[in-house]
Amino acid sequence: MRKLIGGVGLALLAGCSLPASLVPGEPNLSKYSNKVPKDYAACVLPAWRHEIPNTTQLAISNGYRVTAPSIITADEIVDIVKSKDGSHISLYQGPPWAKSGALRQAVRDCL
Repeated sequence: MRKLIGGVGLALLAGCSLPASLVPGEPNLSKYSNKVPKDYAACVLPAWRHEIPNTTQLAISNGYRVTAPSIITADEIVDIVKSKDGSHISLYQGPPWAKSGALRQAVRDCL
């Protein structure tokens, strides 16, 4: 019985750490920037790496995705997508107790 409960608990934690479980929902923060995606990503990536050194950047079809991994909960993700006059910025964060204020502030500072 203990193994079953432990297995269920581990499966729940593993499910929470997948970025895909976070991205399909509504972003925690949605903003526009006059910067093109490349310039915005060049601003936000070093700031996020300062807070979480193993933050990564991935080119997506219309911009960039910056991901700060989390051991306990869902990764924090910012999608930077090309828009008519710059970029559309979408920040996805985990539950309220696990959100990083520093990462959120970096997203705002780079606008």
